[in-house]
Amino acid sequence: MRKVGYFFASFLPFIFVLFIQLLATVFLEGMAALFLLWTEKDEFYFDALMTMSSDLNFNYTLMIVYSLISIMVFSLWYYRSCGGVFLPKFSKTFNGLQIFGVIVMVPGAQFACSLLMGIIAALIPSWMEQYERLIESSGLDSTLTVPLFLYAVLLGPICEELIFRGVTMRLARQALPFFLANLLQAVLFGAFHLNWMQGCYAFALGLLLGFVCERGGSIYYSILLHILFNFWGTVISPLLGEIDDEALFLIVIFAGTILSLAVGLTLFILGISRKKRRGTNENSPQ
Repeated sequence: MRKVGYFFASFLPFIFVLFIQLLATVFLEGMAALFLLWTEKDEFYFDALMTMSSDLNFNYTLMIVYSLISIMVFSLWYYRSCGGVFLPKFSKTFNGLQIFGVIVMVPGAQFACSLLMGIIAALIPSWMEQYERLIESSGLDSTLTVPLFLYAVLLGPICEELIFRGVTMRLARQALPFFLANLLQAVLFGAFHLNWMQGCYAFALGLLLGFVCERGGSIYYSILLHILFNFWGTVISPLLGEIDDEALFLIVIFAGTILSLAVGLTLFILGISRKKRRGTNENSPQ
């Protein structure tokens, strides 16, 4: 029965974070509406309210507030109920090969998601159109600003890792083997994005993040990978030009994906083995 309880409990973070989003949205929009009611004339009130709701700075503020609240809530949940460790012993938790392996994985993870999106867009164009409208309305396709960088590259990844690899996967692991627990948290991570296109590539990324978190023995590895993944997509990708030859472009992307992921995962796994050997040597009788 306890396993059944943990299984259903693993859905609670997903439900709770949606509630936090709703609460943050209602609160900020309510505060903005009261401010506009105080400062605007009656005939301009509704126009100002509509303009405010589509303003990029307002949307960025909303995302930052939601992520900060979620980080505080899920940090406590992760630490108090899921055995999370915020200050692990550095020598036993981190390994240079693992960290380097995570860095090497980043381009491959980005390219793999791009290939997946391209395949889905070719098969179901409406999903890509919906995704593009969502990105445009949220301002995530606009010029990089400090608030956008703060949310997309730093706060968003930390928040999502605490929710899905921190709390959700830890709860699911009490009821399921790692394979199924990882699958469950990746499905919820995809559903959290609330559109089919992002949901599909978030699911694929979630599987990799879950593996890195579990095998690395620390949520800090998946946080690092998630931050670097978003940094690449937000900062580096716009700076890279596309190859004019479409066939050559696909070959380069495909080869880069395989090479990056293969080398990165190999280094990461070698780092795990080296860390285990070091721990065995430290614990062996002298």
